[in-house]
Amino acid sequence: MLTTILSRAVPDVQVKTVRVEQWFTAQMYWVHVEPSHEEYWARFMELYPHWKQAGLRYGLLGFKLTPIFSSRTGVIEWLSDVLGLTRGESNLLQLSVRV
Repeated sequence: MLTTILSRAVPDVQVKTVRVEQWFTAQMYWVHVEPSHEEYWARFMELYPHWKQAGLRYGLLGFKLTPIFSSRTGVIEWLSDVLGLTRGESNLLQLSVRV
């Protein structure tokens, strides 16, 4: 489901797989998009210029090629907000990534 949602969000960048990743030594989470992670997030930020402002409400820690959050829940809630997902879509997305 996450792959489908992010493919729709940035239709001009190919999306094959998407995973919510966690840094192995810290509570840091981000969304990894393949095959072109950097291109995807650059285009996402152009299309959704309010991404950073919204991120501050959900535990945005910083940015390094992709927004980094303090929790997996924060990542999903942020995406739901920025992309304007319905409550139902947001709930399904949370279930699909086991938040």
